[in-house]
Amino acid sequence: MKFKGFFAMLAFALNCDALSLRGIKQSFEKQATETEVNPGGTAVMDCKVINKGGSCVWQKDRRLIGIYPGKYEWSGDPEQGDCSLKVLSARADLDDGLWECQVTASTFDSVDYLNSEPARLIVRAPPSSVEIYYNSSKDSAAIVTVNSETKNRIKCISEEGNPPPSLLWFLGNQQIDSAYDQSDDPLDGLSKGWRSILELDYTFRKDDNGKMLRCVANHEALSEKTLEAKAMLNVQYVPTISISQAPDDIEEANDSVFVTCVADANPPATIIWRKLGSPEIVSIQDKLEFIQINRTNSGTYTCEAKNELGASEVIQVEITVKYPPNDVKIEGVTNAPVTGVVGGSVRLECRADSVPKPHFSWFRKTDGQKEAILIGEKAGMGEYLVLNNVSYRDQGEYFCEASNKIKGNIRKARSKPAILRLSGPPEIGPRFSERTITVELGKDTTIHVEFCAEPAPHHLWRMGSTVITEGNGKFTPLALVPTRRPSCYEAKLAIQRVELEDAGTYEFHVDNSRGSAHATISLRVAEPVPLTAVVAVITGCLVFLILITLCLLYAFRSDRWCFRVKDELKSSADLLDNGKLNGHMKNGYVSASSSQSSVKSKASDLRYSDLQLPKSSNNGSMRSKADQVAHGLPSVTAIPSPKPEIIHITNGSISNLKDKVDV
Repeated sequence: MKFKGFFAMLAFALNCDALSLRGIKQSFEKQATETEVNPGGTAVMDCKVINKGGSCVWQKDRRLIGIYPGKYEWSGDPEQGDCSLKVLSARADLDDGLWECQVTASTFDSVDYLNSEPARLIVRAPPSSVEIYYNSSKDSAAIVTVNSETKNRIKCISEEGNPPPSLLWFLGNQQIDSAYDQSDDPLDGLSKGWRSILELDYTFRKDDNGKMLRCVANHEALSEKTLEAKAMLNVQYVPTISISQAPDDIEEANDSVFVTCVADANPPATIIWRKLGSPEIVSIQDKLEFIQINRTNSGTYTCEAKNELGASEVIQVEITVKYPPNDVKIEGVTNAPVTGVVGGSVRLECRADSVPKPHFSWFRKTDGQKEAILIGEKAGMGEYLVLNNVSYRDQGEYFCEASNKIKGNIRKARSKPAILRLSGPPEIGPRFSERTITVELGKDTTIHVEFCAEPAPHHLWRMGSTVITEGNGKFTPLALVPTRRPSCYEAKLAIQRVELEDAGTYEFHVDNSRGSAHATISLRVAEPVPLTAVVAVITGCLVFLILITLCLLYAFRSDRWCFRVKDELKSSADLLDNGKLNGHMKNGYVSASSSQSSVKSKASDLRYSDLQLPKSSNNGSMRSKADQVAHGLPSVTAIPSPKPEIIHITNGSISNLKDKVDV
């Protein structure tokens, strides 16, 4: 081990000599910066050197610090240039201060001595106290009394925190900003602590009365990271009052009236009642009482509250006896119309003198209506009628009606009409703004557009880029015709003998000093249908109906024919099955007895076409056999069909029916 240390020192010396010979100087790679540590904790002060050739030493507050295991130790390997120092079990009295890393010169004659910038090691210490001060002294009762609507300066002072804590103001749970920066001053002695002050310059409101004012100190050395001081706010303010209204249903000599005036004040206020027009005080109680009220008690009463900071506003209450509405009028209405602007708002106010307070209804009579109609609840029920985004359609006469109830009877009175007239840019009726019309070729037509405008408008018609003017024999712009609604007109363009080239888009333009509008009309020209084409279509339809009728008749007749033949064959088969024919075998045939005349007659009536049998190979000719000639009757022999059977009819008898006849 001794040899190993020797060789290491030798290598270090040789390295230093080599560096010195090459002229390479040592320098700092990393220096210590301000570092914080809790008491008893560990802190590392960085110091790393490039091309280190000298020896590392540390000093605190200009005093050399040695290496003491368990207290001050190397954090890295100084031989490799890492001279960082580890401070263990930090104490404020020993370790808090300015630390410097120094490196001696590489050789005795070198000038590369290194000395780092001082870096503060802060051993944290929690603040011992946080207090709130007002008017240059601590409020011992933890209550801060301030005036509303004025600036109040309050201080928060923290003692012995290291580093200084961060101070914040809160009103309840809401943080409030201070108008000043926090000031921090070091304390005398060995505590290494600071005195921190944060001032608050704030205007409190009456709503802040009773809230908690808090100063919170934030510090990492605190167990819960915060320490705070609290003070209850006692905000004093000038009185404000609210007053209850008199009852709606007051009848002279039968009712008593109680009106209350409530004051909100700190400190408490005194209530003063007066009757308007008289300097005398009626009452100093919060409740104004009238027992068996009479007409002489009618009038306007005022309530006022006062405290040492000032007086409240004066509030009035009206008390009168009942009477029906009279002098009903719309405020500001004279013989002249009420004017407004299209797209704006119009506000009408109805006034009436009555007790109880009247109920107002609004009526409107537009031009062309015989009777005024009640405006719905949402539009205007109350003393105010507000029309928003008005248009020319809102013009007309407006009335207000006041009503109240006296002893169960409704009394009404109506105002004079207020005539509403509007001005604004042209407004074209919705159904005229864009539409298509069709005109038959060669016919005369008139395109018309309805619009409203005030002041007087100017208008023109245009087809494409061509302006249609008067004097054109085909197109005639007619003069504007006023409609029943005020400020509204109908514009017409007459077109004579419409031709195919007249089809297209026509534009109507109208403008006045307030704006402009236009409408687009598409004209379609329909050619009349030729008479020959109409006759051809009708003839074709008739022929089609006749063919359908013939087909149906043919199908119906064919179905009835088939069913008749089948019924006849079935009847003959039934006769054989029931044993109604008495015959005997002779030469392979069955001959009917003379007693079966009915059967003979039936057989003699059968024809070839009725049986619907296939024709024979001799082109359908059926010759009688010898026995048929003997009987003197025609005979029919059936050629084998898909269902093999032979039927012989001889002398009116049916013989040799091999199988059952299908029906």
